[in-house]
Amino acid sequence: MKHNIQIYILLLISTIAVSCATMIQPSGGPVDTTPPVPKLYKPANGSMNMHKKRVEIYFDEFIILDKLSQQLVVSPQMPEDPKVNINGKKLIIDLPDSLRPNTTYTIFFGDAVVNFKENLPVHNFSYVFSTGKIVDSLKIKGKVVNAFDHTNYKELYVMLYKSTTDSAIYKHKPYYLCKAEKDGHFYLNNLAAGKYQIFALKDENRNYIYDQPNEEIAFFDSLVVPYYEEPLDKINKDSIMSKNITPKYPDINLFVFKETPKELKLISNKTYPPNRALFVFNKAVSDFKIKPLNFAPDTIWHKEVYGINRDSVTTFLMSIKKDTINVLLSDSDKNLDTLEMVLVKKKRKSSNRRNRRNQVVKQVKPKAKTIPKISLTTNLSANFHFFSSIEVKFKVPLRNYNLNKIELYKSKDTSWIPIKHKSYLSDSINRLSINIDANFSEREKYKLLIRDSCFFDIYYATNDTFQKEFFTTEMRQYGSLKLDINYDNKDRLIIQLLNKKEKILREDIIDSSSVIIYPYLTDGKYKIKAIVDKNYNGKWDTGDLDNKTQPEQIFYVPKVIDIRANWDTEQIWHIE
Repeated sequence: MKHNIQIYILLLISTIAVSCATMIQPSGGPVDTTPPVPKLYKPANGSMNMHKKRVEIYFDEFIILDKLSQQLVVSPQMPEDPKVNINGKKLIIDLPDSLRPNTTYTIFFGDAVVNFKENLPVHNFSYVFSTGKIVDSLKIKGKVVNAFDHTNYKELYVMLYKSTTDSAIYKHKPYYLCKAEKDGHFYLNNLAAGKYQIFALKDENRNYIYDQPNEEIAFFDSLVVPYYEEPLDKINKDSIMSKNITPKYPDINLFVFKETPKELKLISNKTYPPNRALFVFNKAVSDFKIKPLNFAPDTIWHKEVYGINRDSVTTFLMSIKKDTINVLLSDSDKNLDTLEMVLVKKKRKSSNRRNRRNQVVKQVKPKAKTIPKISLTTNLSANFHFFSSIEVKFKVPLRNYNLNKIELYKSKDTSWIPIKHKSYLSDSINRLSINIDANFSEREKYKLLIRDSCFFDIYYATNDTFQKEFFTTEMRQYGSLKLDINYDNKDRLIIQLLNKKEKILREDIIDSSSVIIYPYLTDGKYKIKAIVDKNYNGKWDTGDLDNKTQPEQIFYVPKVIDIRANWDTEQIWHIE
């Protein structure tokens, strides 16, 4: 019996051991979908006569800080930023000394406070306190966007200044500031009564001062006045007069722009041996010149090609026999820079001296001189738009050409029939493109033939024979758009048709209400943009802070226009 009891005990111990060794994966539980909730503030949020140096905020779950340095904003600014730490479910804020008396402070955390498990943020979390007897409760709100295309910024500060001097944004940090949200809306809360300058700043060095050439700025044309949030019928009129509380102020719209640099500077330059150089400037050049310093050319020795915005210049060098040249760059008789350009890189000498004595000199026959060939491209494709012109483009400017060597044929049965066309230099300044116009029919087969030696570039390179067959499209592959613009202002408008990537497809200029027809549009989504061309120069102009000039105003058709093949679309647009 005793033996049986021992066996039973051994079996029981073995069963317990096996069951303990079997690991069961714990369930993860439900996914947390709610952000942390603050349960207790010490001192209370909105405290007055604040004299404590530590603030503790208790949440309903464990929290961590996410990208605090990028999101923490203190308004007005303190002598130094408060120190922020986490202890389990508690957020600890240690305040600096020497805070301003009778001042309402806002410590804005943005979305930096998140829960430990799912990283869910407490959206736009903030703590407010006053060192005086009242907590300021006025506010200003609005929206800020890029002036040119109305896009938003990942990080943009909106700033208020008590000072009304023009130099405030250049020399001083703001009295109040906030960070605009991703959709461009901004909210400046807990403001004191008064009149302020308001700016928005894309602050590249995060010092809250407009002091970098690559920073972007926005300003409002007049001083702004904070307002009380409650409707006027709920506010005692006497308190309005005594506290200088104003009626609700309209939302402030700010348009951010990058100023044109006051002084032209060379940003970068690069030489592409043996005969090409690229110069990039911080703004457009007007009368660019390149002057030789260590050689005296006896003929034309360079040709300039300007970028679209004239802020870059590609220089093609000709007939230079030196390996290195020194040049002086200038614009409108103002010297910009002196450069050394290496046109021929020196070959490295072999260091293997032992084998040189025993080398057998081989007779190398001189290579026959070959004529360099032009590289050309066209816009031809398998389905060529029947209403388009053929474009022939070159990488190097042309010296001369014989357009009689351009031939165009139409397929008929099994033969090619020559057709009338017009060829011309479409880029008379840079001399980089030739256009070929013809009355193409729908759904037909054509062939372009360019005979050899039709084009000669500035290096006397010429082309081989080029030919390409292509088919034209038909009308039913396209949709159309009728744009009916209602506009009563006196300023001229530049109307732009854009694709979804904001590439300009067509431009029209109007002075009053007009109807514009876009007959050949392929399937896709389009945008319509209007530029108020105040100075009548045919392009959008940025702003100027010193001269208090706003960037030229931009309007968009409120919705993206969806074009479908073989459909006619009409859009009525009221521009106010």
